Amino acid sequence: MSGTPVTRAEQKRLTRAGIVAAGRELFHRDGYTATGAEAIARAAGISRATFYLHFRSKAEVVIELMRAREPEITDAYIALDRMTAPEHADVVAWLEEHAALWRRYGSEFAAMEQALAHESAVADEWYAMHRRTQASLVNLTAPAATEADRAVLQAHLMTFMMALDRSFYFLLLRAHDEDYHTVLGVLADQWLALLARPERGGHRPA
Repeated sequence: MSGTPVTRAEQKRLTRAGIVAAGRELFHRDGYTATGAEAIARAAGISRATFYLHFRSKAEVVIELMRAREPEITDAYIALDRMTAPEHADVVAWLEEHAALWRRYGSEFAAMEQALAHESAVADEWYAMHRRTQASLVNLTAPAATEADRAVLQAHLMTFMMALDRSFYFLLLRAHDEDYHTVLGVLADQWLALLARPERGGHRPA
């Protein structure tokens, strides 16, 4: 007795997932710049033409990987946003958890970083992802008295998130981790200054 026939929509989903999985593996093994669409198609067991039915370029495969990781990244920032009267150690602990996420998906993040330097679509998606994450941090921006104040807080958040990405890129992906704990302490001081604003019911760090 044969199994239930695979629908066209399900086959499309499976093929697309296979392309992304093949791309992830090749990006991990060879790096983003050395990996081409044809190599991804071959690793996925499909033709180049089939690849282009699903993705216009390997950059779109990276964007798919970014979107797959976005919920975890957003959830991590929401956990930070929900802290009330945090201490320095609380923020350091959050940074350690965030670093664990970077280690877990290190090869994917490395591919994203390489693609950022070459693909405007990836750079645009990276920025848009940070904007979406920023919009989820309602407690950090809620105390703003005016729209101008809110814009300043949002700018703080964006620059802090970008600084954290760049710091973890060098600390964790490029292995410049000789000052790892010192850098984490400095990053915690920066975030704590934003988290502990008096209008949020927190306190200024000493």
